[in-house]
Formats: sequence, structure tokens, C-alpha cells
Amino acid sequence: MGEASERLDEGVARVLRLIGGPGGPPSLEAMRTRPPVVAELKGPPEPVDHVADLTIDGPGGDLGLRFYRSRCTDPPPLLVYMHGGGWVVGDLDIQDGLCRALANRTGCALLSVDYRLAPEHPFPAAVEDSWAALEWAAANGAGLDVDPHRLGVAGDSAGGNLAAVAALRARDRRSPSLGVCAMLCPITDCRTDDRSMIEMAKGYFLTRERMEWYWDQYAPAGVDRTSPELSPLRADLTGLAPMVVVTAGLDPLRDQGVDYARACSAAGVDTVLLHQAGTIHGFLGFQASLPRSRPALDEVAGLIFRRLAAGR
Repeated sequence: MGEASERLDEGVARVLRLIGGPGGPPSLEAMRTRPPVVAELKGPPEPVDHVADLTIDGPGGDLGLRFYRSRCTDPPPLLVYMHGGGWVVGDLDIQDGLCRALANRTGCALLSVDYRLAPEHPFPAAVEDSWAALEWAAANGAGLDVDPHRLGVAGDSAGGNLAAVAALRARDRRSPSLGVCAMLCPITDCRTDDRSMIEMAKGYFLTRERMEWYWDQYAPAGVDRTSPELSPLRADLTGLAPMVVVTAGLDPLRDQGVDYARACSAAGVDTVLLHQAGTIHGFLGFQASLPRSRPALDEVAGLIFRRLAAGR
């Protein structure tokens, strides 16, 4: 599935030109500074019928959540969402546009989680916050006027990793019951030396150097990065909730996402792999500038909806 030599789609090439290169070795300050052009490339957020910021008691203190609900008459399913950013960057705003689009297209309510970030809060802080939000959602769905019996998890990049770990915990602890786990360009393994990591080491938005730096912040020396709660690809995957895995052809994380989907399928898990050739990591968020991201997001939303609707 080597694709780095393909001719770049003009839309993708334009996005890469506007974002620019990584600008030297990663730094915390640089990573947490969002260039205005990124917001322009993502486009204006879609209107949603109801959006509210909430705070619950989390493992490390107050845990922020953002609740989205599109217009519907019956209590909808609920999707708990973890944002990307290498466990180091991000908040409730970083994927606000994508969360709104998912809420509108899936017909689900959506609960976005403002988990604690590394390096100030390394592993397992993000895992514990994500799990606390999922447990809270399962216990308090009726108060949100959603159907707590139709519950799923989702996330992009590092958030996809957290969603996968939440699905493992839900299986092992036999609660809550999940109808779907959707992982968008996810991190599933600690390796940084596979084919796609080497082929797309630089020049395609996410870089190998940046990915290695993210790992150093989140799981510093002395932490076993092969643990299933860091590298879910290495877990026993039998008995998991249905999986929807999205990969991009020009993403350094491509191969580990593909491997995760194949391993889930081999373990007997209902798994759909949606691979989008010729595009970059996080492409689903660039709705205003990558035309192919819209039909791809529609397909992802349809898969999520059908799996959660089956829980009626």
C-alpha cells in the first residue's frame, strides 16, 4: 500500500503548501500555537441544534465536556469523542467543527472530552479521563435526553488510540456496552519504523519526528509502551465492539491503522476499514479545502449510525 510516490491531489498539495513544514524540532510552545490558516482550511463550523459545555468530577479534578445534539424527536444514541493532538495538543475547540459535522450526519448526540494533556499529565491521565467520561455518559444519558443503551466511542489520531483503549476496558469490565468504536487515522502502536512511517517521514503534515516526540511526552522513559493501554494493536482483540477504522494513504500512521483493522477482523470483530488513498493525516477535519473529505465523512457517519441503530 505504498503511496508516497503518487501524484498528490491538488487539494491536498495546496493544504500542505499553506500549512508549511514542521519548522524544526517539535516544541511544546510551537505545537500549541494554532496557525490561523488551519481554521480557514477546516472551514466555519456547522450549526447544531444544541451545544453546551459541561463539567464533571474527573480523576484529576474538574473534567470538561462539550455536548452536541442535532434536531431529533426520539432520544438519540450517544457518541463519546476524544480529540487528536498526540496527547499533547488540543481542547474542546480543536475538533469542534468535526464534532458538529459528526453530530449532524450520524443523528447521534456527541460528547467531546477535554482530557488532560502530556507532558504535564503523562499516561495514564488521558486514558483515565476518557474512561471517566464514558462511564459518566453511560450513567447519566437519561439526563441528557439520549439513549444510554446505544452508546459508542470515537476519536481521531491520539483520540482514536484513547477510543480503542476505552473499548478494551469496556470489554474487560463488561460495562458499558458499546455499539461502535470509530477510529479516525488512529495511533494504535508505539512503533515508528514501519513502511508508512519511513515513506511519509516528512512532508505530509504529520511527521515521523513529531510522532516520536509525542510518544516521548506521553509515555516517557521507563513506561512500557507495548502495554495494550498504550499500543492497543498488541492487545487481545477478541470480543470488542464493532470497529470502524479510517486510514489515509499519505499518513505516517497508515500502516498501523490498517494492521489494527485487519487484526480486529482476524479476531472475529465486526470491522470496516475505510481507506482514502492520496490524502493526509486528519483529512476528515479539512472539510472546506479537501472535497473528498465530505463524502468520506458521510460514509463514516453512516457506518456509525447503522451500528448504533442496531442497538434499539
